[in-house]
Amino acid sequence: MGSLLDDRCIVEAKIKRDTFIAIPSLDAFPELVHGFTTRFGGVSTGDYATLNLNFNRPDPESNVKKNYEILSNELEVPLDNMVLSHQVHDKRILKVTKEHRGMGIVRERSYKNIDGLVTQEPCLMLVTYYADCVPIYFYDPVDKVIGLAHSGWRGTLLNIGGETVRAMKESFGCSPENVFVSFGPHIKTCCFEVDHDVADVFISTYTWAGSYITKRAGKWIIDLESIIIKNLTEQGVLERNISGCRICTKCNSDVFFSHRGSKNQTGTGAAFLMIRG
Repeated sequence: MGSLLDDRCIVEAKIKRDTFIAIPSLDAFPELVHGFTTRFGGVSTGDYATLNLNFNRPDPESNVKKNYEILSNELEVPLDNMVLSHQVHDKRILKVTKEHRGMGIVRERSYKNIDGLVTQEPCLMLVTYYADCVPIYFYDPVDKVIGLAHSGWRGTLLNIGGETVRAMKESFGCSPENVFVSFGPHIKTCCFEVDHDVADVFISTYTWAGSYITKRAGKWIIDLESIIIKNLTEQGVLERNISGCRICTKCNSDVFFSHRGSKNQTGTGAAFLMIRG
C-alpha cells in the first residue's frame, strides 16, 4: 500500500486553521487539485460551525453558499466549475461533463441519487460531502480520468469503490492497474461500532468480511477501509497504488465534522478533486 494520510495533517491544520488538508499521496500528480475540508474558516454557527458544506442541514442556505464561496476563493476555482453529488448511500456513479458545471451549488441538478462522480474534463471540480463516511479519490494518470466516491457502511456494502473503477473503465477505457486510489479522513476502527445486524449483513454479502470484523464490549467493529481495499484489488486495482488513512474523524471532531463525534448534530465537510486545465 502507498503512503498513508496521517496525523501530521491534523497538527498543521490546527495550527494554521486551514480550510482544507491536501491528500499527500496525490501530491505526486501536480496536475491535480485535491483535498478534504476541515471545520475552519467558514461562516456557519452553532452545531454547523464553521465551514458546513451541506445544503441539507438546518443551516441557512446563505451560510452554506458563502462557505462554498470561501472554498472557491481559497482554491481559485469558480463555483461554476464545481459539481456536487446528491448522496443517498447508494452506488450510482455520474459521468460528469461540461453540461453539469455548477450543479448542486449554483444551479439545480439534472441528476439525483448520485454517490460517485467521474470525469475526464479538465477544470471541472468533483465535490462529495462527509461527516464520518469514507472519501475515496481515484486518478488514472494514463487516461487522465478522476473520480470521487462517498462510501459509508451502506456504500461499502454495495461496493461503490469497485463501481467507480468500473465506471472509469466503461466510460473512458481506463485500465484498473493504472488507477491510483487514496482515502480521505473517515471514522476508523477505533470508533466505528455497530450492532450485530450490520455485521451480519456484511458477512452474508462478503464471505471473507469476517476477517475485517471484530467484537468489542458487546459491539462489532468493522474495518471499512480494508473491505474497500479488498474490493478494489478484486476489481484489478494494484494494492501498491492504494493509499490508506490513519485519521479518524470522530477522534478529531474538533477539526473535521463527525456525525458520531457530535451526537448526530453536525455540519458536513467535503472532498474535492480536479484536473488542472
